Amino acid sequence: MVSLLIAVVLMAIVFDYINGFHDAANAIATVVSTGVLPIRTAVLLAAVLNFVGAMAGTAVAKTIASGFADPAQVTQGVVLAALIGASVWNLITWWFGIPSSSSHALVGGLAGAVVGHAGFGAFKWSALVQKVLVPLVASPSIGFVMAFFVMVGLVWLARGRLSGLGRLVALLVWAALVALALSQWWSGRAHALAEALKKGAATTTIELEYAGLFGLVVLGAMGGWWFGKKLYAAAPQVVARLARRMQLVSAGLMAFSHGSNDAQKSMGIITLALLSFAASHQGPRPGWMPEWALPQGESVPLWVVIVCAGAIAAGTAAGGTRIIKTMGTKIIRITPLQGFAAETAGALTILGASRLGIPVSTTHVINACIMGVGASKRLSAVRWGVATNILVAWVVTLPFSAGLAWLSMQLIALAGG
Repeated sequence: MVSLLIAVVLMAIVFDYINGFHDAANAIATVVSTGVLPIRTAVLLAAVLNFVGAMAGTAVAKTIASGFADPAQVTQGVVLAALIGASVWNLITWWFGIPSSSSHALVGGLAGAVVGHAGFGAFKWSALVQKVLVPLVASPSIGFVMAFFVMVGLVWLARGRLSGLGRLVALLVWAALVALALSQWWSGRAHALAEALKKGAATTTIELEYAGLFGLVVLGAMGGWWFGKKLYAAAPQVVARLARRMQLVSAGLMAFSHGSNDAQKSMGIITLALLSFAASHQGPRPGWMPEWALPQGESVPLWVVIVCAGAIAAGTAAGGTRIIKTMGTKIIRITPLQGFAAETAGALTILGASRLGIPVSTTHVINACIMGVGASKRLSAVRWGVATNILVAWVVTLPFSAGLAWLSMQLIALAGG
C-alpha cells in the first residue's frame, strides 16, 4: 500500500513535469513568435511565473481531489492508472505537436480508471458535465470573444478612430481591463485572506493586504490609461514598440495564470491519493507519516503545493518548440499587438476559472484567443484547417485518455494493484 502510494506521488510529479513542457507554449508561443523574447529567456520567465502562479491558490486542486469521485471509491491503483493514461496521451500529442489539453487528459484518465475499477456508477458524471464539458465550450468561447474585442479596441485606438467621448470611454474600459487583470492576479491571496478573517485572523494584517490590493488595482488602471493614451493615433513604429513592451507584461500574466490552474491538477490528484490512503488505512495514522503529510479536511498539504509547483516549473523550463511552432505560426502569423491582446484575454479567462475552482484547459483558451485576434482582422487570416485539427484533438482527448487509463487499470488489476 505504501509503495503504491509512493508510486502514485512520483507518477503525479512526472505528469506535472510533462504538463509543464507540453504546455510551455501556452504562455510563450506568442512572445517567441513575435520576436519579443528569445525562446530560452521566455521559457525561463514562464517557468518562474508558473511556480509563483501555482502557489496562489488550491481551489482547482480541491475540485480534482473530491469533485469527480468519492475518495472512498478510489484506490491507489485507480489514481496511478489515471496518471498513466493522461501522461501517455500528453506524450503522444506533444510528439506530433498537437496542443491538446492536459487538464482534460487527466479528467478523462480519472474517469476511465474509476470506471475500470468500480463501474460507471462510481464516477460523478454530473460533475464532468458541469466542471469539464460546459467549460470545454464556454472558456474558449469567452476567450475568443474577449480577444476579438480587445484587438478591435486596440486597433481603433492605434488608428485614432475615436474622439471625444468615444476616446474617453475606450480609455476607461481599457484601464478597467488592466485593473481587472491585476485584481485577478491577486484574487487567490484575497480569497485566502477572506477565509482567514472568518476564522478570526488579525484584522490589521487583513486591512494591510487589502490596502495593497487596492493600490495594485489603482496602479493597473493608471498604467492602462497611460498605455491607451500612448497608443492613440500613434505611428506604426510607436505602436510596434509599445506592443513589444506590453507583451512582456501579458506573457508574464499568462504564465502566472497557467501555473494557477494547471499545476493544481497534480496537487488535486496527489491529495486524492492521500485521502484514499487515509480512508483505506484502519486505525491511527502510521507513526512514520507526520501529521502535515496528510490532508486536513479538504485542504491541500503545503508540501504537495510546493512539489507540484516545482515540477511544472521544471517542465516548463525544459519546454521544446514543437507546439510553440503550431500555436505561434501555423494558426495565424501573429504581430506583437495581436500577441498582447491574445495573452491578456487568455490570462483573464484562466484566472477567473482558477478563482472559481474550474479546471479549464489553458491550451484551449489561448488557442481560441489567438483565433479571436486573427478573426478581428479578417476571417481568412486564421488558417482554419490547422484550427480544425486542433478542435478535433480537443474532442478526442477525453475519450482517448479515458481508454488508455481504463486499459492501464486492467493491467494494474492483473498485477494485483
